[in-house]
Amino acid sequence: MPEPWLRTNRRILSLGFVLPTLLLIVGVAMFCLAPSTGLLSYLAWLGCFAIAGGVLTALALFHLTRVPRLAYQNGHLLVYLQSNDPIRVPIDVVECFFLGQATSNLRSQDGKEVETSTIVVRLAEAAKQWHHRDVSRSLGRWCDGYIIIDGTWCEPIDQELMGQLNKRLVEKHRDVRAAAEASSS
Repeated sequence: MPEPWLRTNRRILSLGFVLPTLLLIVGVAMFCLAPSTGLLSYLAWLGCFAIAGGVLTALALFHLTRVPRLAYQNGHLLVYLQSNDPIRVPIDVVECFFLGQATSNLRSQDGKEVETSTIVVRLAEAAKQWHHRDVSRSLGRWCDGYIIIDGTWCEPIDQELMGQLNKRLVEKHRDVRAAAEASSS
């Protein structure tokens, strides 16, 4: 099981539960208020579809709240910036994490771009094969050996979090080196 290092922004995703809740309420109301006939009426069928849509949407959102942005597993940093399938980066390619700032994909009420904190993951310069990947633009960017994670879509970013990320990275680098030394002797 992957060890989550950076969680998703559950506050924003929790707002998404408004739609499935409304679908459930409307679906139950339609089903309960439908005239009872030998066969289910169209209104009852529509209610069933609304209930099913609400449940499926809620389950999908719940799943998204469980998917981290960064995790660690078996010597790899798992980067979730495209879909549910992570990009597995060897941990020895990851050099450090640092705090950054960039414009987000959100706009203020007056139409101006909003600044957001970012997490920048620096990858080893020698690992050219890891210098670029196609990722979802709304979640971050990956180019020139840097992974930039948009802070809008992850847990709040602060100096304490950055310290924890770098501490875990150092621990995992030590574990990998120790395992390599043990296997070579």
